[in-house]
Amino acid sequence: MKSNKRVFMKPGKTNDEDRINFIKFWVDYIKTHSDKEWSRQQNILIDSQIIGAKEFAKWNLKRLKSERNID
Repeated sequence: MKSNKRVFMKPGKTNDEDRINFIKFWVDYIKTHSDKEWSRQQNILIDSQIIGAKEFAKWNLKRLKSERNID
């Protein structure tokens, strides 16, 4: 079941309320979204984190090489 409806978490007044609201939000999400949809979304998130880490590593290597040439 694919849902196009955007769902927002209710903000809490304290950290404890935020945590409880997140749990309630997540339980509702699990009940209303298929495993296939959830898995697809997790794939997007994990792939983007891997891409970001690789890009950071490239940038950092370039920066280190540049610093060594300056010194």
